[in-house]
Amino acid sequence: MSINTQPEQGLAGPVDLIGQRLFGGYEVIKKLGEGGMGAVYLAQQASIGQSIALKVLRSRATRSDETVARFHREAKVIGMMTHPNIVRVLIFGRLEGLLYMAMEYVHGDELQERMQRGLLSEVQVIKIMKQTLSALAEAHDLGVIHRDLKPENILLTNFRGEPDFVKVLDFGIAKILEDNEYGETNTIDEMPLTQTGIVYGTPYYLSPEQARADELDTRTDIYSLGCILYELMAGQKPFDGKSAAEVVRMQAFEQPRPAREVAPDRVSPTMAGIIEKAMSKDREDRFSSAMEMFDALMVREQELLQEGVITGRSTYFPGSEVTGSRPLMAIDAQQPGLYTPPTSPDEGGPTVTLKRRSVLLIVAGVSFAFMLMTAMLFLAVATR
Repeated sequence: MSINTQPEQGLAGPVDLIGQRLFGGYEVIKKLGEGGMGAVYLAQQASIGQSIALKVLRSRATRSDETVARFHREAKVIGMMTHPNIVRVLIFGRLEGLLYMAMEYVHGDELQERMQRGLLSEVQVIKIMKQTLSALAEAHDLGVIHRDLKPENILLTNFRGEPDFVKVLDFGIAKILEDNEYGETNTIDEMPLTQTGIVYGTPYYLSPEQARADELDTRTDIYSLGCILYELMAGQKPFDGKSAAEVVRMQAFEQPRPAREVAPDRVSPTMAGIIEKAMSKDREDRFSSAMEMFDALMVREQELLQEGVITGRSTYFPGSEVTGSRPLMAIDAQQPGLYTPPTSPDEGGPTVTLKRRSVLLIVAGVSFAFMLMTAMLFLAVATR
């Protein structure tokens, strides 16, 4: 990647961030990317071998009250969350007239880049979607709606030797609900970022209510992930038009070609049902939460395990210990594309929860101790 060292005009004169030292020893090494509103730099502290990503707004962007408010709110929103699959904000402030945000540096690929290299296997798709949904569950519980989920905002990296570890980023246009799931009231100012009649998001992944500029809730993110899941499995976007306006209209009023019809060899009845439910035009017909969609993907994962396509080890991802074990759902044998939540803690097939695993370990330990004592007693009698 080429490094652009041309100075940017800050409010107080020319500013060349490359080569500057910040935050007590971090040196800005190179520019990682650039957009209309600003740029992202890589900064490193050689003494401890740590890297951070420095997101900086252009000086002209800081003259827009809305852009500054959005940037400031993105830092606050991410600061609210601690999920391992969400990129962390470390420092936020001003530098020589430029607004900056120092974030966790993630070395990896955007999901979009991975998709351009070819189709991912179904187990990879499920693994990526489960992590993304787990991250969204925390955001939604805190009253945060992302509103701009797309493959470019899902980073894939290696973590603890595991590939395809997800980091969700870019909460720049996130909506903050007044109250979160913990009964707390959010105080981050929403104005002027949620004005009625203004469409926020990316056309290919907009929910119908976003396309109509209606009031939003967390299910708008479910629809966006449904569009991403459709593309990952079918190999094409659910809607494509000659212009952004045409795609927005299609999102609002048209039905996509069924994913199973597009890719019958890749999309099972169960997966087709998940995609269709997530992409329902009426949000009342969608998954009610990120974790409900997570559970639905576990149903398909269990089918793959039973078919011998994958092993239990391939379903693991780092951080699943933090987010908790989820019981599997009962699959309706008559209608494989449908599923129902378990009616009791013991329902859900062969999945071993943490509680059950602890009981099994205790039983195994007692059995081993008994066998050892029996063997020692037998040896003692035999040597007399």
